[in-house]
Amino acid sequence: MTDIAVTELVHREWVLRARPSGRPLPTDVELIETTLGEPALGQVRVRNLVMSVEPYMRGRMGGGASYAEPYELDAPMLAPTVGVVSRSDRSELPIGSLVLHDYGWRTESLVDADDCRRLRHDDLPAALHLSALGIPGMTAWVGIDRIAQVRNGDVVFVSSAAGAVGSIAVQLAKQRGAVVIASAGSPEKVELAKELGADTAFDYHEGPAKDLLRTAMDEIGATALDVYFDNVGGQQLEAAIRVLADHARIALCGMISVYNSAEPVPGPSNLLKLIWRRARMEGFLLADHLHAREEFEDEMAALLRDGRIRPVHTEFPGGIAGAWNAFVGMLDGAATGKALVPLAPSI
Repeated sequence: MTDIAVTELVHREWVLRARPSGRPLPTDVELIETTLGEPALGQVRVRNLVMSVEPYMRGRMGGGASYAEPYELDAPMLAPTVGVVSRSDRSELPIGSLVLHDYGWRTESLVDADDCRRLRHDDLPAALHLSALGIPGMTAWVGIDRIAQVRNGDVVFVSSAAGAVGSIAVQLAKQRGAVVIASAGSPEKVELAKELGADTAFDYHEGPAKDLLRTAMDEIGATALDVYFDNVGGQQLEAAIRVLADHARIALCGMISVYNSAEPVPGPSNLLKLIWRRARMEGFLLADHLHAREEFEDEMAALLRDGRIRPVHTEFPGGIAGAWNAFVGMLDGAATGKALVPLAPSI
């Protein structure tokens, strides 16, 4: 076994100390220093290069019912992370290989080989494997292709269109020949959505969602929506339901408008429209589509290399010490596209 680092490492990691109620607080977590030893049998040691912070992590911190297991108290949290193998005796994971794993929120990780995936398109930058070529990109791809089944000529509305998933969903919908309406949370993000290909876009802060969406539709001559790719829920979901075309499709990807709510939030009041329009509203999880990962990766890698998809991400400063502020900033809308935390210089 050959090592590119010292045998025993002092590293830092974020530990969950309390379950947040409402907006997460700095007292809910603690950055600690600890020692990382030799990999056990079947493990590799990874020097982490970049980690992501994502909205679903808020649910895991809370400990309530969710599609993902809650984080344990007084234990390091988890996050999708790309790193380079620094110690290994596994032929399929040699030293120096670029890998994806979930043991982020720390500078170094001991990872079971079965929980560590060697990246196939390792000529592309590490950050892309967490954005356009990672979970956000594949989530957008599944929602656009498999759930909403976007076709040429469809009118597609994408909420949170400057976010990690939404920014890719806009571009994939345009690749499929759709007319795209986008919403975002600031004038700058609205302009970005248009740069990514949206035919029109609006800032959802500027008025009632139903009025803003109707105005956007009038601008492009659309009378109804064929598809709504929902990252937000709340008023924007209700607004989209009001103007659905017959046999429209709604892909429920996320509901960031309710993630920090301490009390239950009422749902749309107009679900009867789904019956009238014979529309389909379907939630989806990426875990149900992992069998298609290589198909997605090959298509997305080609689109990235050709410049037909523009990756959008925000890198928060401070390394591991800045990870908590990055997470809270992402929840507050400070990130454009994917929120990333560089942990070490890339290879």
